Amino acid sequence: MKDRNYLERIKTYCVKINTYMNGVQNVNEFLKDEQKVDAVMLNLEQIGETAKKLTLKTKQQFPSIHWPSMIGLRNMISHQYEGVKLHIVYDIAATNIPDLLKKLSLSIL
Repeated sequence: MKDRNYLERIKTYCVKINTYMNGVQNVNEFLKDEQKVDAVMLNLEQIGETAKKLTLKTKQQFPSIHWPSMIGLRNMISHQYEGVKLHIVYDIAATNIPDLLKKLSLSIL
């Protein structure tokens, strides 16, 4: 039951990121909006934090999701915030997050 709630939280964070990225056409537009960058990074951090709480059994039900990368990104954002490469954050937000949301939305947990 807890894992279902965690997955729902991750989906909520993905939806928020998608909302923040709506209308952003390229990395330069993203980088010009400091609030957008901060909002996306906070939600990426929350995704990683929540992913850490999932059981191994639940993670194994999503073999195409690379959970260690999410958790690693969370650690990087938390501990090296100013050292995070923002073009990578943009790529994750623009490409990986919509894909993650799609995969999780297909879940039958």
